[in-house]
Amino acid sequence: MTGKSERSVRHIFYAAHSGVELQPGVKQGNSHGHEESEGRVQFRFFLLTPPGATGKTTQIRFMSEPPEAYDLAWAMDLLLNSTVSPQEYEAGHFKVKSSGGKSSVAYRLPPHVYESPGGKVQTEVGVESYWNATGDRKFAIFVSRGNDFINVPITRAGFRFAAAFLRHLALAQCWVERSEG
Repeated sequence: MTGKSERSVRHIFYAAHSGVELQPGVKQGNSHGHEESEGRVQFRFFLLTPPGATGKTTQIRFMSEPPEAYDLAWAMDLLLNSTVSPQEYEAGHFKVKSSGGKSSVAYRLPPHVYESPGGKVQTEVGVESYWNATGDRKFAIFVSRGNDFINVPITRAGFRFAAAFLRHLALAQCWVERSEG
């Protein structure tokens, strides 16, 4: 092989109808035509549906600052270990919900809000642990933007790995390489 191979840091979690890709945030094509790290963590949520088949958004990207990604990993650890304290509930960090035989505990990052030509756009990323009617415990990572919502159910092992991977990305993104020029 004569081609140059490139390694990238990323992981994709797939569910039956959706997925989420976690990777370092990069700026595409700087003045030298190279990708450049921008010191953030990128979440790319997607539906495993042909574009236009549902009439819904099939992909949502969310860029987090390293402390936000680290905070999400902390919340995932608490959910995995069932160690969310009453003080965390009282402070509004975690929300409990019950409906239709499902109960859940969810944590959301503070929303990212920006102005677009169509008006204000708000995006939220969160994680949850839930129990279905049969008592099975499940985990998920989700994103919401306007009326669009993508939920990615993940196994316990996948959720644990995602927490560790987010911690790694958050810390690694604090060392930003700048191209010379």
